[in-house]
Amino acid sequence: MCARSRDSAAPEPERRAENSAAGAFVNRLQVSRFRNYPYARLDLPERAGQVVLTGRNGAGKTNLIEAVSFLAPGKGARQAKFRDVLEKDSGAVSWGVGAVLQKGAEEIELATDYESAGVRGEKRSVRLNGAPVSQADLGRVCSAVWLTPAMDRLFAGEPAGRRRFLDRLTQAFFENHASACAAYAQALRQWGALIRDGKKDERWLAALETTMGKYGAKIARARRETAALLQAELDRGTAAFPQASLTLTGGWEDELALKADGEDAAFIRSRLAAARETYAQNGSAGGVHTVDLAARHREKDMPAAVCSTGEQKALLISVLLAHVRAQAARKGTLPLVLFDEAAAHLDDRRRDALFDEISRLKTQVWLTGVTPQPFESLKNTAHFVAVEELLRAVPEWAAAC
Repeated sequence: MCARSRDSAAPEPERRAENSAAGAFVNRLQVSRFRNYPYARLDLPERAGQVVLTGRNGAGKTNLIEAVSFLAPGKGARQAKFRDVLEKDSGAVSWGVGAVLQKGAEEIELATDYESAGVRGEKRSVRLNGAPVSQADLGRVCSAVWLTPAMDRLFAGEPAGRRRFLDRLTQAFFENHASACAAYAQALRQWGALIRDGKKDERWLAALETTMGKYGAKIARARRETAALLQAELDRGTAAFPQASLTLTGGWEDELALKADGEDAAFIRSRLAAARETYAQNGSAGGVHTVDLAARHREKDMPAAVCSTGEQKALLISVLLAHVRAQAARKGTLPLVLFDEAAAHLDDRRRDALFDEISRLKTQVWLTGVTPQPFESLKNTAHFVAVEELLRAVPEWAAAC
């Protein structure tokens, strides 16, 4: 089912909300035992609009982008296991990221860390102004939108990658979306295990199907509303980037979109109960965990999956910029924007248009490149950082730890 669309002219209240939205700005970033950084501290000018990280391939630009992404909820820009973020070949058992974040007139201290020993497993701890908080609390303070080279062909890749992408976008508007996805996934695993083991515990299966119905309905509604918010912004369009038409497919989405609240949970529950025998035979069952996000290049009337790599990237950038605008209109806040190698696969016209769009954003944008030259148009507003200098500036005490 296609996401709703609105007229290309935005209502005046939404435009005012976008113009007055509070941006997020990192004034200081510290990392320890993080990837290739034993320790690094980066002090930035107050409310620096753009931060351009330059350096040779493998110098650590993407690692810093990943560190900034950990200031928002989730598993970061690489979606890596936390233990894989530990400084390589150092014997380190913990890593940490800290920042001073400015939002409006407020200055906030954020810190997050992970320790491989103990009972926490893959969880990371988060503190705001020194006090422990949940990731949901963190999401109320800071969100981030990112683009990485691994996403360049998102639309041509596996559905699971697009589902994770959609869920990250959804989390920005629905703070309990990640916990709903986790609760649904846990119930699904238990339900599948019971069926595979041949345990016909009717009461337990029914209870799990009720749980999946409850959380599945929440997940589907949140994704659908997010897709509609994005489509509304995409419909406004920009001259330099292609317009995308977004569609949620599979996962019983067509049926669920027609159900009222309460009816959708009952529908999921009944469909899962009916799918028990099928799952026992082939190990598959439909559900919200199989939904896919499809995109279409509107001007060319082509599925994004068959467009060139450059066109796919342009479509993806269009979606991400729409997500930034949607947050401004819906929440009155703007996320950190992290664009790793954003100019790759873009022609000169689109690269210049991207930097023009970035220069107008009233929030902080992080960019990476091998040399400063491609970012010449941002030289009056951006703060340039040579990452090799950060590595050379590691204090003796940190290098010796």
